[in-house]
Amino acid sequence: MKRRALIASISGLVFMAAGPVAYGASLQQLQNQEAQAQRQLAAEEQQYNQTQKAIATTESEMSQLNNALAQAKQRIGSTSVQIAQTDHNIAVTQNLLNSTQAQLTDTEKQLAATTADYNHTTLLLAQTKRSLVHETNLLSGQLQLIEERGSVGYLDVILGAHSFSDFISRAQLLGQLAGQAAHEVNVIKREKAAYTLAQANLKREKLFLSQAAASIAQHKALLVNEQTLLAREREHAVVLKAQAQQEASQVSSGLAQRQQLYSQLQAQRAQLASGMAGLQSRIAGLVAQIQALLSQFNAGGMSRRALYNAMYPLVKPIGDQWGVPPALIIAVITQESGGNAHVVSVAGAVGLMQIEPYTAQDIAHAVGLSASTVDQELYNPEDNVELGTYYLHYLLGMFQGNTALAVAAYNAGPGAVQQYGGIPPYPQTQQYVRNVMALYALYSSY
Repeated sequence: MKRRALIASISGLVFMAAGPVAYGASLQQLQNQEAQAQRQLAAEEQQYNQTQKAIATTESEMSQLNNALAQAKQRIGSTSVQIAQTDHNIAVTQNLLNSTQAQLTDTEKQLAATTADYNHTTLLLAQTKRSLVHETNLLSGQLQLIEERGSVGYLDVILGAHSFSDFISRAQLLGQLAGQAAHEVNVIKREKAAYTLAQANLKREKLFLSQAAASIAQHKALLVNEQTLLAREREHAVVLKAQAQQEASQVSSGLAQRQQLYSQLQAQRAQLASGMAGLQSRIAGLVAQIQALLSQFNAGGMSRRALYNAMYPLVKPIGDQWGVPPALIIAVITQESGGNAHVVSVAGAVGLMQIEPYTAQDIAHAVGLSASTVDQELYNPEDNVELGTYYLHYLLGMFQGNTALAVAAYNAGPGAVQQYGGIPPYPQTQQYVRNVMALYALYSSY
């Protein structure tokens, strides 16, 4: 919507009377130069905006890449910590496994020694049993002999003596033999009891050592499983770290490319800004020349043909955009302001098409203007014509293309036309419609 190239010249032309051919040619040349510079400026503005957008996009991508790089570095750090912790756990587990294996070996040695002691004790106990049985059998035979022979046995001993002293000796010997036999039986019994107790203790110790060996073996198996799991966990952490390092490398490469592109775009933006500043300076110089030329030849009001010719380049693209004939737009401009872009009515209507501020605020969004700044935009001839043309387009649509009713509504308001079902019976409005329609017919013939 920025056709600024025509605005400066048009706002001056509306006050100028027709001049010599040389003046017209000079003015046309300046206007052409200004229009060309404005088109070049618009193209560079567009390129500048595209560059600015590309810079913003690149900045956003760089921010995203920086975040991704930070996340990748964080993952590298966390996986490194995980690997170190896993290595520590593996070392601790290995120490426990070594200790458990030593403990298991020691226990198995103790179990083997205890088993050997148990077997030896069992063998000794068997021998003691046999000795006890033998001694018991001998003693039982002697006792039986005594029981069978009774006193005869003693008499045999006594009668067999050659003397009294021999008798005493034989009696003492017999008593010693009996006592010795009883003592040996008691000793054997005590040994049997001791061996039996030792065997029971060894049996319990053997059972305890067997259970301990089984428990240690089970603990060893658990440690082996844990070591296997830790090894897998470490392998997984190593893979994750490698992936994070690869991602960080790729992100760093992409970030370097974006930074290079960012520098190039900034240089391009600076170059465009410099070129735009040069064009703006050139345009300002051309406008100053046009204004100086206009001021030299400004000799009062223009003819309607001159006004039409001056306004046509401004209103034609706007009329084409909204489907409103340029002749109708220029007719309204002629009737409303006589081509004076700076006039303000007593009612507050502004510019070429005498747009009232509240109407401009209602339709500003339709032409891409801001309602908060449209009051100032009304003083810009181009924006003023665009607002007025859109309003005519809106009224023509409201009244099904009836130009007279749309012109009446432009003057008196659409509510009045709807209320009366046609042109309101206001003398001022009726004369306004006659004037605009006559000018419209006149300009349509050019």
